[in-house]
Amino acid sequence: MEEQETSLNPISLSDLLHRSRPLTAATFLPTGHPNPRPKPPATPPPSTPQTPKILKPFTHPSPLIGTLTLTTPPSCSNSSCLHFSDHSATVCCDILDFNLRIIGQTIRVLAWNFIPVKPHGGYLEIIRWSLEQIGTTKFNAFYLNSVLPTYEESIIPRCLVYGFLESVSPVTNVPCTANKTGTKNLNGFLAEVTVCECELCSSRDRVMSLDDLIGKHGKDHVFMKSKILYFCGSASVWYSVMSRLVGGTVLISGMKKKMVFLGEGKSLMMYVSTEKAVIHIPTSVTCKNGGNGRNNTVREKRMCSVYTGSVTAMYMQGMVVELDQKVLLLLTDNQLSMPHSLRIGAIVTVRNFHIEDPKFSWTKVTIFGSCYKTSVRVNVFSPIESGCYQVLQSRSLLRKFIESLQFSARLWVLLVVSSFRKKFAGVLSEIEILGSKHMEGLVQKYSSSSLPLSVFRFRHGVLSEYCLHDLCGCGKEIDYSYPKLVVPISNLIAKCEDMYIKSLYEMNRQYSSIVCGGKSHDQPFRKILKSDDMNIVLLGNLRVSEHSGKLQLNDATGSIDVVIPDLPSVWSVKDIYEINEFDVVMEGYPRNLEHLELLNNDPFACGNIFNHFHFPRRKNINVNIYIHCYMKDAKSRNHILRPSVDMEENLTELESGLFHLLLLVHKFPVQQKFPGDYVVSNNSSVYAEAIILPWNLAHHNEEIDLIDSYVDKNRCDLSCHREIPCTIDCRVHCEKSTVNSGNLLNCTTAAKKVLLEFKSDSFSKFESLRIGGYYLTKHRYKGLVCTAKGSDKVSVDSKSHLWNVSFSADEAGPTIARSVDIYLHLSPDHLSFLEVKLRELKQDLIIRPINSIKVTSAPTQSGAFGVNLPTGNLLSVQGRVMAVHRSDQIRPFTRAHPRIVPRVSSVCIHVLVDRNIVKISSSLSEHSYPTGFGPGVKANFHRVLLTAGGGVFKLTPASFIEIDSMIIDDDQCSNEHDVTSVVGTSTSLLTGPAVLISEMTHFSDRKKMRLHCKVVSVYILVMEKTSEFLQSSKVNSCVNFPLAGFIMDDGSSSCCCWADTETAMTLLGSHKWSPHKRTKRSSYKPDKKLEACGYSMSRMSDILNQNGRVVIKNHGSVFDSCLDAAVSVDSDGALKEFDEQFLKALILQACCSNTWNVVGSVLDSEALKQIEEQLQRLDMMMKLPFVNIWASEVSHLDTLNEGRKLLQQLLKSE
Repeated sequence: MEEQETSLNPISLSDLLHRSRPLTAATFLPTGHPNPRPKPPATPPPSTPQTPKILKPFTHPSPLIGTLTLTTPPSCSNSSCLHFSDHSATVCCDILDFNLRIIGQTIRVLAWNFIPVKPHGGYLEIIRWSLEQIGTTKFNAFYLNSVLPTYEESIIPRCLVYGFLESVSPVTNVPCTANKTGTKNLNGFLAEVTVCECELCSSRDRVMSLDDLIGKHGKDHVFMKSKILYFCGSASVWYSVMSRLVGGTVLISGMKKKMVFLGEGKSLMMYVSTEKAVIHIPTSVTCKNGGNGRNNTVREKRMCSVYTGSVTAMYMQGMVVELDQKVLLLLTDNQLSMPHSLRIGAIVTVRNFHIEDPKFSWTKVTIFGSCYKTSVRVNVFSPIESGCYQVLQSRSLLRKFIESLQFSARLWVLLVVSSFRKKFAGVLSEIEILGSKHMEGLVQKYSSSSLPLSVFRFRHGVLSEYCLHDLCGCGKEIDYSYPKLVVPISNLIAKCEDMYIKSLYEMNRQYSSIVCGGKSHDQPFRKILKSDDMNIVLLGNLRVSEHSGKLQLNDATGSIDVVIPDLPSVWSVKDIYEINEFDVVMEGYPRNLEHLELLNNDPFACGNIFNHFHFPRRKNINVNIYIHCYMKDAKSRNHILRPSVDMEENLTELESGLFHLLLLVHKFPVQQKFPGDYVVSNNSSVYAEAIILPWNLAHHNEEIDLIDSYVDKNRCDLSCHREIPCTIDCRVHCEKSTVNSGNLLNCTTAAKKVLLEFKSDSFSKFESLRIGGYYLTKHRYKGLVCTAKGSDKVSVDSKSHLWNVSFSADEAGPTIARSVDIYLHLSPDHLSFLEVKLRELKQDLIIRPINSIKVTSAPTQSGAFGVNLPTGNLLSVQGRVMAVHRSDQIRPFTRAHPRIVPRVSSVCIHVLVDRNIVKISSSLSEHSYPTGFGPGVKANFHRVLLTAGGGVFKLTPASFIEIDSMIIDDDQCSNEHDVTSVVGTSTSLLTGPAVLISEMTHFSDRKKMRLHCKVVSVYILVMEKTSEFLQSSKVNSCVNFPLAGFIMDDGSSSCCCWADTETAMTLLGSHKWSPHKRTKRSSYKPDKKLEACGYSMSRMSDILNQNGRVVIKNHGSVFDSCLDAAVSVDSDGALKEFDEQFLKALILQACCSNTWNVVGSVLDSEALKQIEEQLQRLDMMMKLPFVNIWASEVSHLDTLNEGRKLLQQLLKSE
């Protein structure tokens, strides 16, 4: 075999450099060779987006013949490199099975990898080699200064260092003191050797035989005492050799003891190299990786000796090396020198590192922190086409800042660097993000403000930290609260989608539905994630989306809808906002998500933060994800990293001048012209209706005289007949506020309406406006108000300002709400006068909300083309949204072009208004609904059409929905429990505490309580046909219960349960509100019970059509279900006997049903008074000896589930 190998034609280095492509000649190794070509990892690391490429093999065996040297070429600054040269070129190299004998010798490289290095270099990995000429020269040692071979048979013990090489320091340049020449700088490195203190090693004989020291007595040595060696001057070239000998025994003679000054009054005795210093070649075995038997476990100070693993990934230009997909090795010190062969796919041994478990809440990771004692040795070269490890020479302020931190803080800052570079790519330059040698960047500014002082440590230099390692605090554990992860928005969305799908699996794919109009409709499942639970922070710009017209938090990786209830009117799209405390709300329909699978890796894993990998949104996933947060706390929720110029300009502009007062009457929703078009484009506009009030604000009286000289009276009349002194408190700046005196002027002009047009560049101003809010705009020539004439349309550009203003009395004191920009503090008398005047002005101009539900049915008139077009009045509706469901339908104009008449979704919205459910139908596009709209929100529906012929609520293209408040509570919004509200809300029935009826009088102060009880009798039922005012337009007929009272009992006592229509129908069995449970493989089948309920509703509707209103009274015992029930009707005729029997059977069915889960509250005196008035009209008295409750939610009791929960509570209490 050797003869065959030596006969092969060699290849030159210049040929490899000319090819300039990764190659390998390791495929021709014999199978039994101890270092065969390693196989690539079976599966790529999860953070690697593509399968790695394997080095292209050479077509035939091609050895290299050359010389291995220690001299460093000018082109390479890596002190750990060996160098291989032939007649044509010289390259850096690394070698397996390293032996001191091959230094300066000609070797034949039989198996190798070649990696090109830009611009014109290359790196050689020597896998298998042999000496070209064996035994020609007799030597067993090398001089350290000259690297010349020599032969030594004896040594002087007092100049001898023989022991186990623990570590070596990086090569550093230090000042040294000479006798005559003064001070000069020398390169050098340190080495720690543990020596033996046996009698032979402690001998003071002048001469000792090498065979006596390392021959027959070699096994008796115990290396325990530590000594420091200093290789300085010309001897520093041996760093590449000594770094490969770490973990083995070394024998060096000719050293000299010297006291070395370390600085700060500290010095240390160490062995310094001299001209006669010699390193001896071991005579027994070659120096391979190994241990001395005592350093293979974790030592004191969390210092670990050795770890061997595979390099699975490299991040941040080699500062972070991932080992075995579970460990992160930090190589952040600038002076550390790692071999070029440290590549992805290589098997390495790491020695002398600090292990830390940072306990990050967002991911689990183990950190190996490197110090000046750390060394990395490559055991098996990588077969993958990955770049060589390059030593970073950057000494920027950010690099120095990272080196001054504790290890877990270093990793966090590196994650911030990666996140910021991804988040602000294309927005900020690299210098603005990372800084330079003389300027701090955004990363350093943000990190400095987020990290505590305890994580910073003073660096003492290589000599001090290596020799006095434990005293310098390297690797010292610090107990502190870890800062939050700055996460790119794309990673956040992928994480939320994954957690949402995981929640569906955990709830066994259960979902809830409601019945409306005899049909079952799925209800969305809501999952809420708290920022404190995820321990993350969001940074980005706020903007209005071009696709949806909604407010979003945006960075270069993606965007997410955001709901900010206290959004100020002066927010800027230029600012970078930090959101520390927020809620991520996820809503979707479980039935549509059953096909989705979980991700294979965690989007919050460090590798996925470091990698520039964008998580693609899952196709066909209908999950609405948005952020809910506040800006009222500037320190934690609205931390602007860059000072905003707009804020300063706002504050300066408000310091003086005259301002007009406006009242915002209405906002028109963003309209999408055609399906697929951008909602917000350069040519699009949105509109708002406002009233210019006859009130102006002036900082000083002389301002009127200054402006009056050049203002056209036809455009703006500034004359006034009353002045009200006030204090102006401006708070448009997050850190500054001004307080000035001024006057509120009552002008002689009349109030006038104006239509405000907002172009695409001023959509941000439109987003912060609130209907019914008061706003100030500055008076200027051709300004917003001065150009308005009559009801003209006025354009609001990006330079126009609308400041939100609030009025308060002096005694009220300042408020801290961030949603108001200016506070006008008036005296109580002046404030009362102003309130009266403003109330008179807007009394007939603003649509009032409804207070009661009293309408009569009327036929709808036909419009053009035989189509029923709605006509009626516009009004506002305020209430709590209880349920939203939809069903697709085609508009009547089916022959029109499909682009003009698209398929739309008809939506039915259930709104709770004064304990009555109002149903609002809508056929608007999804862009017309605000972000977060759904069950659990308290909303204002402005300009809702109440049709004249039929009393139906409809949303029109002019309708606008404003959200007042949202339920951001997972316990209140989750559908994970086996219950559903009677009105189909997402509110769980477990919101109230479980009590007995007998205990309700003791808990009357609580709003909601939960009962487990049965219907034992019906006290009063009033049935009538429902007006279309209370139902969607798709339902032909239904039954309404304006008054319904049931006697409930739980064994401890009884109560009278008063209910609305939906609850009464549920208790009577006319609606089945239990959630439909289906697993992933189950298919939908019609519910027979639901069909039976449809028959009951139809039968009751027929009875009401024939007889009008039906009243069922219980004149007997309250515990007799239907024996003494009296049934009466409003019509002249009597109720048919079979209809009466049907109604009594319905009551009997309710009394024979299962136990109910009822959530209700004790009625107050006002509610009881209203019920008594209704009973008196029916000739009944309110004399029940029971507590009266109002039932807000009911469902069938799952006894098995309740028993399981009770058992869990008992186990926890133990």
